[in-house]
Amino acid sequence: MPGKTNIRSIRLSDELMEVIEAQAGWTFTEKYEGLIRRCVFEEPEIRRRVKELREELQQMEETLEERRKQAAELQRVIHILTNTKWQLDRV
Repeated sequence: MPGKTNIRSIRLSDELMEVIEAQAGWTFTEKYEGLIRRCVFEEPEIRRRVKELREELQQMEETLEERRKQAAELQRVIHILTNTKWQLDRV
């Protein structure tokens, strides 16, 4: 990266220091810049993907509910057929 002209001094909590130090990079600046870049540039894509997954989950839940209704109807029909067979066997 070309020369860095912005010099700042900041105070961070121990918790944030741990987050920054856990990032990839050799220096604090590399780690901090990488974290900021990921948050700025990757966050919109992650939000888009989360939205897609929520929509997919909603569709799956609707499909599951439909399958549950179908299964309940099949159970009802099986019960009716079983009773009908039992009655016919008695005749």
